[in-house]
Amino acid sequence: MTQSAAEPAVIVLSSLVAGSRVGGGVAASVLARAGIVPEHVPTVTFGRHPGLGAPGGAAVADEAFAGALDGLIANGRHRAARAVLTGYFASPAQVRAAADLIDRARAETPDILVLVDPILGDGAPDGGGAGLYLRPETAAAVAEHLIARADVITPNAFEAAFLTRRAITDASDAAAAAAALGRSAIITSVPAGEDRLAVVACQAGAVRVGETERHEGVPHGTGDLFAAHVLTAMLDGAGLDAAAGIAAGAVRAAIEAALAAGLDDLPVFGPAGRTLFMRAPGTKPPAWVMGLDGCPAGWAGVMIDLNGTEPPRLRIFDSFQAALDAPERAHVIAVDMPIGFEDAASGSGRACEREVRKYIGPRRSSVFASPLRGALYAEDYPAANIANRAGGGKGLSKQCWMIAPKMREIDAAMTPSLEGCVHEVHPEASFTALSGAPMAWPKRTAEGRAERLAVLRRAGFDVSLIDPHGFPKSQAAPDDLVDAAVCALSAARIAGGAAVCFPQNPPRDGRGLRMAIFA
Repeated sequence: MTQSAAEPAVIVLSSLVAGSRVGGGVAASVLARAGIVPEHVPTVTFGRHPGLGAPGGAAVADEAFAGALDGLIANGRHRAARAVLTGYFASPAQVRAAADLIDRARAETPDILVLVDPILGDGAPDGGGAGLYLRPETAAAVAEHLIARADVITPNAFEAAFLTRRAITDASDAAAAAAALGRSAIITSVPAGEDRLAVVACQAGAVRVGETERHEGVPHGTGDLFAAHVLTAMLDGAGLDAAAGIAAGAVRAAIEAALAAGLDDLPVFGPAGRTLFMRAPGTKPPAWVMGLDGCPAGWAGVMIDLNGTEPPRLRIFDSFQAALDAPERAHVIAVDMPIGFEDAASGSGRACEREVRKYIGPRRSSVFASPLRGALYAEDYPAANIANRAGGGKGLSKQCWMIAPKMREIDAAMTPSLEGCVHEVHPEASFTALSGAPMAWPKRTAEGRAERLAVLRRAGFDVSLIDPHGFPKSQAAPDDLVDAAVCALSAARIAGGAAVCFPQNPPRDGRGLRMAIFA
């Protein structure tokens, strides 16, 4: 039986080390766990990592390696692959054969992702060759034939220094090396002080830096594990910065698990770990935006620093005013609650609600019609229904009436002058804007939660802030925090001028408040 051409696959060209969790075998395991078929063509077959002693086995003969690639191409796998991942090579001829495969795959699939992990060596990142793992002529072939073909490269500091002949002593040196390489790069193991190392992500001149602890006695394979996680994150839609943070968090968790258990190898299937926060170097003071969603204890608030100086924050506020007065002083607040109320019905809800229902398609039922202003301030639910019908509207849903106190809370605080800060959003519209399509599952299902967390992760949000859920449901439900997080991302879109507004020319209510939903 031949493999389906539609099945997602990645061609892995790297070592096969049977007794150590390193090389292409690590990449294959990580990819398979992510639901991606690894098509691993080994460059060497060893019994253990050479750093542990004689590895056994041998390099795959040049003719055998090239022949295996020819067979892969003859079977059409270069046309079906979503990506190519290269790692360790044993000879210049292997490198040239890999370059030829990349060219042939790209001719068939121009948008195929090529990630080159230039496994050359390790040691002091001074550009010297003392720490090379392979012969200089093979390292030169990697530099000549693979770097120029890469979409992304993931060298450690030694390898980046070797490739550019530049000393790398800090993040700024790493950024300069990435610029010299002319490729999107994530450089690891960059010195960041006595007890810390940095991960430096560079793309089109933009630089982000994340720092983590330096550990002693770390098992081999961290670079292989890092590159595999970068690739899986990018194939899942993450940008370079987000992929770097996700991969660094996974490697940090694996290192800590290995050291705690006294393992000689990294646990490939260890905990995912908390995403490493990637910040812009030399950033300005924090510039906060906030997403707010109503919860049993008041308001769940997720804050994001647009300058990348601080990681996201989560807080429960007992009132809307408390969120406005938070010490972060968010300059954009995106809240999942109606702002502005009609005196007489113009349709089934306000114009913004009608447009958002169309926008989110299968999730349209999540957008209820806001009460008319007269109904909002009624004494009880029956009186509210009478008042709403008297204004030409329909009866109110129980859900709508249950959150009337929160609507009145915002209505009491809002003025037209506050609209530059406070914007109404709807989480389902925000998820649709981020993903490009409405969510397939309701948010309170297991599938819906996983779907929405994946969208947040692809957008670069550290979902470990909200998952696993850390509050009693009497304070905040799990979906309250997910909604607050996507509202925060909408706040960032609003701040950057990238948000869409429903409708484009929003009307105002009798108090002069804008009736619009942003996403």
